Amino acid sequence: MNKALFDPVAAHYDSWYDTELGSVSDQVERHLAQSMFKAPGPKVLEIGCGTGQYTSWLVQEGYEVTAIDISGEMMDLAQKKIAALQETTPQTKPVHWWHADITEILDQLETYDGIFSMTAFEFVPEPEKVLQKLFNHLKPGGCLLIGLIAGESAWSDYYEEAVRRKPDSVFARAALYTKEEISSWQIGAPAEIGECLFFPPNIQTAAEALLLEKKREGNPGFVVAKWTKG
Repeated sequence: MNKALFDPVAAHYDSWYDTELGSVSDQVERHLAQSMFKAPGPKVLEIGCGTGQYTSWLVQEGYEVTAIDISGEMMDLAQKKIAALQETTPQTKPVHWWHADITEILDQLETYDGIFSMTAFEFVPEPEKVLQKLFNHLKPGGCLLIGLIAGESAWSDYYEEAVRRKPDSVFARAALYTKEEISSWQIGAPAEIGECLFFPPNIQTAAEALLLEKKREGNPGFVVAKWTKG
């Protein structure tokens, strides 16, 4: 995995959330992931923290977060975001930052009440094997949750077309899995699967997107998978 893969796009990464499509997509993905992630204790590992979009939420939920990312540029932005948050909410727990490739530090991890990752495992080679090892770093009752762009969907078609137009796109390095493929991974416990993004990326308005989201027709564009340790 190219350690600088997301460095060139870091500065403009958050601009996606300012668009109408980006904002409504984030809204439905966030609602699903946040409703499913319930760690039984405070110690959480976040893999692929990016610019800190979910790190901020985890901190505000009271978790003590160890945030890992392979991109130093993305992590710099996340650190600034969390520093600003901590100025207004000084009672929050500190974030431990770890600039690293998760595949290279698996044997250095501690044990955690929860492991959380959004839109990172598309870029992790052999994700099933990595998740199996991560599951071993959960405390009893802990949960491992990942969110992924789903394969065989309008959204995977959208990103495949983006790669055709721009072969050096970061998504040229992405593997997009269907919910059936993700469910089949042998991680250590049965997978709980959540689905969202039932509207296509060419939707015209947020209102139309949310209407289609309620209907839940066709293949989901985003899948959240959770494994809980007994």
